[in-house]
Amino acid sequence: MQNIANDTINAEDLRLEDFFGPVSNVDHVELPPPPESSLPITVSVGPSSRTLLESANAAILAYNRRNGESVFFQDSSLVEVIKDSSGTPLIRELTADRLLSILTRNAYWVDYQTDKDVKLSLPQARMVLTSTPAELPAVRNLSGLYTGVLFTESGISAEPGYHEETGLYLTNGYAVPQVPDVPSAEDISAARALFADLFGEFRFASPVDFENTVLAVLTLIFRRMIAGPVPIWVVDKNVSGAGGTLLCQTAGTAALGVVPQPNRTTASSEEMEKQITSAIVHGRPFVILDNASRGTNWAPDILLTATSGTGHVEVRQLGSYNTASCDKPMTFAVNGINLDCRADVSRRVYKTRLSTARALADEAPFTRSKSELLAFAEAVHPQVVWAAGVFYAVWKAAGCPKPDLCSGNVSEYDAWYRLCGGCMAANGYSLFLSNLHELQTEENGFDEDGRAVIDLLFARLGAEPFSVKAVQKLFVTEGESRRQGAGFEGLLNYVPERLVQSAISGTLTTQAVGRWLREYVDVKFAGCPMFLNKVRFQDGVKYQICEVVSQSKLV
Repeated sequence: MQNIANDTINAEDLRLEDFFGPVSNVDHVELPPPPESSLPITVSVGPSSRTLLESANAAILAYNRRNGESVFFQDSSLVEVIKDSSGTPLIRELTADRLLSILTRNAYWVDYQTDKDVKLSLPQARMVLTSTPAELPAVRNLSGLYTGVLFTESGISAEPGYHEETGLYLTNGYAVPQVPDVPSAEDISAARALFADLFGEFRFASPVDFENTVLAVLTLIFRRMIAGPVPIWVVDKNVSGAGGTLLCQTAGTAALGVVPQPNRTTASSEEMEKQITSAIVHGRPFVILDNASRGTNWAPDILLTATSGTGHVEVRQLGSYNTASCDKPMTFAVNGINLDCRADVSRRVYKTRLSTARALADEAPFTRSKSELLAFAEAVHPQVVWAAGVFYAVWKAAGCPKPDLCSGNVSEYDAWYRLCGGCMAANGYSLFLSNLHELQTEENGFDEDGRAVIDLLFARLGAEPFSVKAVQKLFVTEGESRRQGAGFEGLLNYVPERLVQSAISGTLTTQAVGRWLREYVDVKFAGCPMFLNKVRFQDGVKYQICEVVSQSKLV
């Protein structure tokens, strides 16, 4: 038997043709070199922090080039754009462990003197993590995420990735039709028809309300082109289920490409303040305050600040003593039944009114369900941005004229009115904002009720400080009168039904009365010469009816 172990085979004597065919028949393929951006780089580390940061700057740049730009600065902190389990992009602040992985992913670290390989340490990653944007100039600043097609003065941007002009990271890509430089009459008609199809089934009280809805969509699309704040879009309805939330979501989806989730309004001013503060800190482009009930203070001071002046807000970050400066372009909407806008709010809003005999579910249904309508709005998002682009091109071709003065006062939002109102007027819309004068001058139920409460408190308790317990006693006395079938005039006419029932049954607590009373603190009601003031004494908090000091009395 042949001993295979002792056989020796010379590889050079093997005929490869016997296995693979003639070698001469195989063409030589010249592989291209890998792109320079994909090659690992070599960086140095030494005893000085300057060398470390310069190398870290190069390492992060290499990582962004190799893996797609995802590491940024946001509010002077290093962050990364990632995708969650559902594939939704989000911003995550980097940890030292994660940064260490990024710094070594596409870079070899060597000793600056010996060129020998070194292992970057976690303390060194922590040092990089505390660096400033000036120390890492290759890392760009991130303003936030943007889900839709972005419209700026430079044009339409529909490719995913970082947008240098705005600092936004576009999370989705879209195929947007080309906007002609000079749109034709057919283009304008097609753009208008798209909005009619999108909102045609909603029960608008008048054509004005439909046009104000189109104005709201343009506001969202053009928001990055408007310096300063924009007014609050109020969607008012006469009955529950008239479609206020759906209208806000449909408009937001058509403008931004994804369905915006609403914020639930509450009777607590503190809770509303927290919700709006959180939205401002996170820079949400569209905030919907959903189903505000009559009498609810849905516009706390922070919302008024964010929608007036420059729109610049200094807020304390929740759970800390740190303050954050926020001036990100945002748009707010609120919907509810027969909403009241007190005097200091009415000049900051424009309104769409929905009017129906009963809830939509009880009337002839839409041809599309809620989910189908929102899916349609999401699908036509690129076309809606195209329609806005047509309106904008027509307005620019006409010389960017400012629209005629509307019926109300929009002087605080001149940039918004010139751009969005100008585009509306240039494309044949003539009724938008024609209900503004009525909104700003009509007798307001919120102010009427507020004046009545202040007058009653002053009549019952006078100008001296009083406690919550004193108001509770008034409620209980009125509740006793109601139980006996008398005394239906008084403060109980202006409180929620649950407090009325508690007063009648004798189960009313001071905590419930205190929460109700706080809604009126420091609010100046139109036509009321007094207001409710909160005063701290050694024995606790008390309230007092004080005179409103007019400007003529101020020194």
